[in-house]
Amino acid sequence: MKLAPVGNGEIRVLPLAFESLGVRGTAALVETDDIRFIIDPGSALGPRFRLNPHEREYLRLYRTKKAILKASRDADLLTISHYHFDHYVPNFENWLWIWSSPELAAELYSNKLILAKDTNANINPSQRKRGYMFRKLNLKTAREIRVADGQTFKFGKTSLEFSKPIYHGPAGSKLGYVLMLTIRTPGCCILHSSDVQGPMYNEPLQMILAQKPDTVLMGGPPIYLAFKLESDDIMAAQRNLATLAQHVPQLVVDHHLLRSLDYLKFLQPAMQAAKQAGNQLITAAELAGGEPMLLEARRKELHEQEPIEREWYERLEKGEFKRGF
Repeated sequence: MKLAPVGNGEIRVLPLAFESLGVRGTAALVETDDIRFIIDPGSALGPRFRLNPHEREYLRLYRTKKAILKASRDADLLTISHYHFDHYVPNFENWLWIWSSPELAAELYSNKLILAKDTNANINPSQRKRGYMFRKLNLKTAREIRVADGQTFKFGKTSLEFSKPIYHGPAGSKLGYVLMLTIRTPGCCILHSSDVQGPMYNEPLQMILAQKPDTVLMGGPPIYLAFKLESDDIMAAQRNLATLAQHVPQLVVDHHLLRSLDYLKFLQPAMQAAKQAGNQLITAAELAGGEPMLLEARRKELHEQEPIEREWYERLEKGEFKRGF
């Protein structure tokens, strides 16, 4: 797949791992005339329907990991918005959910400049522990790990502007905080929102609109978990997506929202707003020139159509497939 030009073409983007590409994640390769880097270089699978992921999901997980590692070889730096396992590669071995190992982490992080979420402030306990281990295990091999919260980094005519920490979902979320990232060149601007989920409250919405981006990569709300969420938060996310669709020329909506087959129904107000404004609302897969591949949302169906033997999962957990399919 080729990088897709956004805005006037000064910034090019290639989605690497999103739900519409068959896995959990928001990984994207970004290129300008000054710099080439990966945002949130991770991908993972997750529990659903009390079923293990299907073999097709593992195939996509393996391929997204390969794509991220391949893209990283020519990347100048990596950015990490927060320490959930679908947004970075941890340094331990896990083939069932993350497809991670110390060797894969070393290949990804060695000799790289890493701009990452602060591990000491505005962070919940689980991410603080993960972030501590990330820094401890990678400081010696990475070129440098720098705190990104609220900071701006200049590379020629390209600036990377990180937001202050924003709640992961609704205001006050116990899931902690994430960083949004604005990439700006003289004639183009895109914004990666990570896991603000809509957004679900007004402050990040206003922060995004103030940047006047040509393109926004937005993680939608997890409507598949509606029974755990406040209905007001879900409705706020739907309204805010419609507002973004009205004002942003190209809105890419993906991540948590596309864990549900009902994502298009949820997006109807936003799609109508985009149409009326002459803007575009698409998924990450469509930005990459393909069609959405919602494997997690179809897990029940996949297991019914193509049953997987228990022995296959036992071999998987032992790492017998770590060299690929």
